[in-house]
Amino acid sequence: MTTYSSQFPDPVALVTVATEDEANVMTVGWASPVSHEPPILMVSIAPERYTHDLVLKAGEFGVSILSDDQKELSTIAGTVSGKDVNKLDQPEFETIVAEKIRAPLIVDTRAMFECKLISHQTIGDHTVFFGEVLRSTTDETKSPLVLFNRKYYTLGKEIGIYP
Repeated sequence: MTTYSSQFPDPVALVTVATEDEANVMTVGWASPVSHEPPILMVSIAPERYTHDLVLKAGEFGVSILSDDQKELSTIAGTVSGKDVNKLDQPEFETIVAEKIRAPLIVDTRAMFECKLISHQTIGDHTVFFGEVLRSTTDETKSPLVLFNRKYYTLGKEIGIYP
């Protein structure tokens, strides 16, 4: 049953985290809003990932929704371990200083969220981290990068409005 999750189209999101001595960025396959008021989003991270324990230690994290011209960042952040390489020092990752959290945010993305960790729960083989959104920015001129069935896509034409 390993392919069921690839049947859900997802925006490609990068999670950034920083403690006093370590920082990392990783691609997450599962990131989603879960509450409007207060604004809360969730990211799901496997416990063996380097970022997992950094989020627990930092108590906060950033989420950057990539734009459709940033697939290279997704690939690097998702295939190279922060245990081996400081990905945020790589020239491909241009960052800005966040206002409410210690972790940097990725520039030129569709959206950026600064989150305070409010809860986490192990569900199956992942930990779901819930973060209250302290600050967010969106660039409406950018189209989000979408992952579906392990392939990158850009959004197609609009076909209607949800009531």
